[in-house]
Amino acid sequence: MSGSSVIGKDFAHSVAEIKSQLTILSALMLLSFDELNPVKLVGGALGVPLYVFGWTATFFLLYTFVAHLRTIFYYGTKMFFIAVLSIFFSEIEVIGRDNIPRHGPVVFTGNHANQFVDALNVLCNCEHKIGFLIAQKSWDTLVVGILARLLGCIPIARPQDKAKKGAGKIEVAAGSTTVRASEGADFKAMNLRAKDKLRICPAAGSVVLLTVKAVVSSGELECSEAADLPAACGPEATAFGYEVLGYVDQSTVFAKVHEALSHGVCLGIFPEGGSHDRTDLLPLKVGVAVMAFGTQEKYGISVPVVPVGLNYYRGHRFRGRVVVEYGPPIYISNDLMEKYKESKKDAYGEYLGMVEDGMRACLVTTPSYQALQIVHMARRLWVPSGYIPSSQQKQDLNRRFAQGYKLLHAKYDDGLPSEVTEDDVVEKQEMPPAMAHLRNRLLEYIKLLQEMGLRDYQVPTLELNMWKVSYTFLHLISVFALAAVPSLFLNAPVGLICRILAEKHRKKSLAGSKVKITGRDVMLSKKITLSIVLVPTLWVVYAVALYFLTGLAFSTIFVIFMSFPLFSFMGVKATEAGMVAMKDLRPAYLRLIDPSVRKKMDTLPNIRAELVQELKAFIKEMGPSFGSIYNDTEVKWDEYMSKSGSTGDLFQMGGNFSGSTADLSRMASTFSGSTAD
Repeated sequence: MSGSSVIGKDFAHSVAEIKSQLTILSALMLLSFDELNPVKLVGGALGVPLYVFGWTATFFLLYTFVAHLRTIFYYGTKMFFIAVLSIFFSEIEVIGRDNIPRHGPVVFTGNHANQFVDALNVLCNCEHKIGFLIAQKSWDTLVVGILARLLGCIPIARPQDKAKKGAGKIEVAAGSTTVRASEGADFKAMNLRAKDKLRICPAAGSVVLLTVKAVVSSGELECSEAADLPAACGPEATAFGYEVLGYVDQSTVFAKVHEALSHGVCLGIFPEGGSHDRTDLLPLKVGVAVMAFGTQEKYGISVPVVPVGLNYYRGHRFRGRVVVEYGPPIYISNDLMEKYKESKKDAYGEYLGMVEDGMRACLVTTPSYQALQIVHMARRLWVPSGYIPSSQQKQDLNRRFAQGYKLLHAKYDDGLPSEVTEDDVVEKQEMPPAMAHLRNRLLEYIKLLQEMGLRDYQVPTLELNMWKVSYTFLHLISVFALAAVPSLFLNAPVGLICRILAEKHRKKSLAGSKVKITGRDVMLSKKITLSIVLVPTLWVVYAVALYFLTGLAFSTIFVIFMSFPLFSFMGVKATEAGMVAMKDLRPAYLRLIDPSVRKKMDTLPNIRAELVQELKAFIKEMGPSFGSIYNDTEVKWDEYMSKSGSTGDLFQMGGNFSGSTADLSRMASTFSGSTAD
């Protein structure tokens, strides 16, 4: 955004704020003096009793309320959830709001990393009124269902929500359309129909859907498309356990979606399907393409799709952090619309690729969680001490390191377990010793920090003087104790119950999923929905206890009850201060009582300084081969992602753009004006 546009927006905001203040103050002044009160002046002049004006205004107030009931409920619910998110997240940062079209229908597509919380973060951080496509099973639940109706969501039945485990096994080979029954499976007994799907997991983290074309016999059926199995499965037919997903006709739902978009409604969808806790996107479902193409075909309206990146940091925990990033809108070109008329399948595929590239341009994705840890640590070590980059600069630098890691991962075996199934299995080279050494040292440093309860930002300022450590320890104990008092009664009981039930829900969700790693993506949503019910219930219990167990007047109890929300929020803020103190308390405690930990802590600043130098030297050597992510001061990530495609294309791209001998200052200029050497 240019500086002039920022100044213009700030000026317009200031003018609007001044107008509002003048209007409110002028109205108060007029109503405060009988000689200036317009209602009394007009009533007196016309000889009309004042209650006529009062009842007339009341009638129109009620009429306005009823006429705009859905809008009032929507924004009321939105304000409620803004308050909820401010409690559960310590910080919510938004990047790219200017990418959102100001008028007309818009479809928002986000990654699905935190179940219901994903929709709330989009809804509460966007000026548009947004309704989401929500799973029918969530629509049918009590709390979520009521809130979804208030927010104007559209329920959609999903085949995976009614998946049934199939009897026996099925045999299928890569590239084959024929599926044979094995170990007691009977296709006719299952009453399989055309368009039903069989879901198999040929490899860890890999899910393949086989669409039934026709049941040939009890032991054989034909699929609409060849089985796209990972290359690791080999060419021979393999037996798999499977699930049956019955066909669901969604034409009625999409007709409603097309009609809503034609009327200018904004909708949100998570095209991965279900939520998950992986470090990369799952394959996108075709729904978003059906929405965009169908609306243009039926109503001639080109609906922009705005990709949304939801980047969570400890997102499953209380007081985590999230960065919401909106990417440039994606439109259907005339050429793509012509392709749609010839082949919907090809047009859908190309469009989904564009949407996926747009979403990746708003995210930081890696092959595994350990790789993500390395990327974040490398970014922290790279930033000069004392410099605090903005959220946008952090995201940009994180993506540079993540894409650089993928370039290396495409060529070298990093030895880390991958969460991403690679369709094209290529023989990778052994990682060079210097690269392997840096990777191992980074992982060791991360592990060392975790063992001591430290964060990287604490290392440069570690206190080595034992007297000062003792003072710090006593100070932190005091802060933590004071912070615990307000939350002990108002928040702790609910927090404990939510934590226990969320953990049970996580285990249940993980057991029923084919794509989740640990199931943490469902925990925060469960905590929030439980808190919405349990927190007011706890307040009522306390109010009833005060009424029956104390001699306080009813008016006093009512005032106390109405003060509970304020006290509860103060308890949250105090708890956060206590959590900060707790982070510093553990290392101080370990340093005081454990000599071995003390020795390790003494070495941390030197280890970090050595890692910084080793990382810089490695990037200086390898950087030019990374192409634009190293050489360019500004990277247009949507264009970069569209060029990078698969991991093979990614490495080819890095090679194509290499050849520069640029020094570290180019990459460092992303967040500062000086060199990082």
